[in-house]
Amino acid sequence: MTPYFHTADRVQKFTAILESWVGTPYRHLCGVKGQGCDCIHFVCRVLEEVGFAAHPYRIPAYPRDWHLHNTAELLLDGIRDQIPHREAAVPADGDILLFRFGKTLSHSAVYIAGYIYHSLNGIGVIKTRLRGSRWQKRIKKILCPMEAA
Repeated sequence: MTPYFHTADRVQKFTAILESWVGTPYRHLCGVKGQGCDCIHFVCRVLEEVGFAAHPYRIPAYPRDWHLHNTAELLLDGIRDQIPHREAAVPADGDILLFRFGKTLSHSAVYIAGYIYHSLNGIGVIKTRLRGSRWQKRIKKILCPMEAA
């Protein structure tokens, strides 16, 4: 298996898709460009839009505060079940970054060229410089989407 985003064409297409989502408001349990999305629906929908996914991802309903009250790794388990990947030590273009807030991994973003794209509660989809930010210190997992050989 090779990283899905190993070609310049795929990175360029993915960057354009990510930019097209910027400004989409935050909406829990939603993933509709321009209408609203939460962090994991955003990640899944942009992977679908770039052609990485053969079918739409299914994300089970979860309460807004699940990460504050238990240690179940719902986000990580869901990604493991649906997105072929390998773990990485440093982010590369197209990687999925997972952050811990509360007791478990509870926020996801996509990395491209030194920036992360993510959907924040009360803000929506934004582009944030990673280096030197508070986000860089909170990365707990880096997942590289993989394609079959």
